[in-house]
Amino acid sequence: MPNLFWKNIKGKTVNVVESPFRSEEEFESYLYQTKEVFGDIFILKRQIRASSGRDIPDMIGIDKENNVVIIEMKNGEVDENIIPQVLRYAIWAETNPDSIKALWLEYKDKPEDISINWDSLNVKIIVIAPSIKLSVLKTVNKINYEVEILKVNKFAVERNEFILVDKLEPEIPRNQKITRGRGVYDKDFYLENYNNKSVKVFFHTINKIEKLVKEKKWKLDKKINKGYVSFKYGFPNVFGITWVGSKTFCVFFKLSKNIASKVKISGIQPYRYEEQWNQVLYKVDDKDYDVYKLMPLFEASYKYITGVK
Repeated sequence: MPNLFWKNIKGKTVNVVESPFRSEEEFESYLYQTKEVFGDIFILKRQIRASSGRDIPDMIGIDKENNVVIIEMKNGEVDENIIPQVLRYAIWAETNPDSIKALWLEYKDKPEDISINWDSLNVKIIVIAPSIKLSVLKTVNKINYEVEILKVNKFAVERNEFILVDKLEPEIPRNQKITRGRGVYDKDFYLENYNNKSVKVFFHTINKIEKLVKEKKWKLDKKINKGYVSFKYGFPNVFGITWVGSKTFCVFFKLSKNIASKVKISGIQPYRYEEQWNQVLYKVDDKDYDVYKLMPLFEASYKYITGVK
């Protein structure tokens, strides 16, 4: 069993002890109140009763890529038996779009930048537990929905708590075809779905930001998603660029509203602040846009997410 030690600013070394959740209810409630674990997912409701009356997904949400997200949490070791359960939830969501739409319409403060195709729902599954068997990672490659597996553990020292989130990535064999729900998002995808001239500027801007990241020696991973490109520090996004229309896109920075309001860029005003996603947006006007003018925002969001100056 590995030991985790915390060396504080005074040089004192403290043994950080794992603090397991006492019950499934505590596990679910704790994570619901720690929404950073879910990333860019807008939680619609907890404990949704499916039409059968037997199956109840722990949470249903909508993500930045307009997927309906089924979230299932288990306070214990999860094996491959979880797959049939979450599949039932996913099939229910896909075949009952009116039920999901009703939840969406009932919510008062829903994000303005999400447009959902209710006639053809994309469903994503997230499984969260403190322990995951290897067999689960092998099994998820066999189903036709996108699945994320998160291993979450809580540690405590004195009155402080630490949450370790590990996104487990199953290996996809070379000869395995990409199934529905596991789309490949690249420049060709964007050329098919957005204004071609804007797509060229979009990827030109990505290259500029990637160059900036390398110059700063920040250890961030670039990920091309369905409607945005993000630079990630492990699990969470730090900054990136996102579409706000078929021709228009913005650079986004993960910052609290208070911090975002304090970072001033001479001659430039933010496009908007999105409280649901905890990010501020700055519109890119053309291919000659100087992303380095936004350096205070890049540095602020990097510090905000990583804690490193």
